[in-house]
Amino acid sequence: MRSELVTSAQAASAFRVGVSSIKRWTDEGELEAVRTPGGHRRYSAAALRRFADLRGLPTERLPRVRIEVPPPADVTLFEALANGDAMAVRHLVEPRIDGLPRRAAFFDRVVGDALREIGYRWERSRLTVDEEHRASAIIREAIDALRPPPRSATKRAILACPPDEEHELPLHLVRLVFEWSNWETELLGASLPWDAARHAVASTRPAIFAFSSRSGDPYRSRDFERFVRSCNDRRTCVIVGGEWARGGLGRPAGYVRFRTLRGFERWLRTFRPR
Repeated sequence: MRSELVTSAQAASAFRVGVSSIKRWTDEGELEAVRTPGGHRRYSAAALRRFADLRGLPTERLPRVRIEVPPPADVTLFEALANGDAMAVRHLVEPRIDGLPRRAAFFDRVVGDALREIGYRWERSRLTVDEEHRASAIIREAIDALRPPPRSATKRAILACPPDEEHELPLHLVRLVFEWSNWETELLGASLPWDAARHAVASTRPAIFAFSSRSGDPYRSRDFERFVRSCNDRRTCVIVGGEWARGGLGRPAGYVRFRTLRGFERWLRTFRPR
């Protein structure tokens, strides 16, 4: 079982009881639970152990309780990343607010500012390559730790970076918004060739294909234009973010641009697969 939150079925297995008992104890207020954005019950290791102590239930199959000390209030996310403090980063990237719109806005502000600062300093040689890679790995792991447990979903999205784009970190944030919105996702990573992107669409028929790139404009790429047309023929919506979402060319037909996670989340709530 994961060391963060477990499902009702996992808690029942650990206590050697039925799932109905876990749900009854939760509904009666005896067993503390949290709710995912999709409304599912989840249980922390600490809550399960407190309940086990009160009820005299077995604890050997429960996940271990990880004791973490919050970072000082004046430590910024960038400072935690620059110092390689993974524990502080985990605390600082967790949006301790309700509602997906507010969480998306939190990521835009807090995580976005830190990533821009890292990029700015790396481009000016104020961060070494290993420091930039370490910071990216730490924040990627912290973001992925916020993903909800896998569950069945009727809507599917594929996420990737176009050819020659190696920075896939923003896609991990986009994936989080998708999954918190009850979408199934597949992250194909950095520098995906166009023929591989077309094959992924043809073989899995996603409702959305999401691209992110730090440089360039897709409208200048004939490969991208052909890809968009093929997606439209298969009723797959193409969306783009990062620097692709900027510029003065307007919005060509066939795909949708987003400059912020908040804007993407707002659009996703109203999106209906074709």
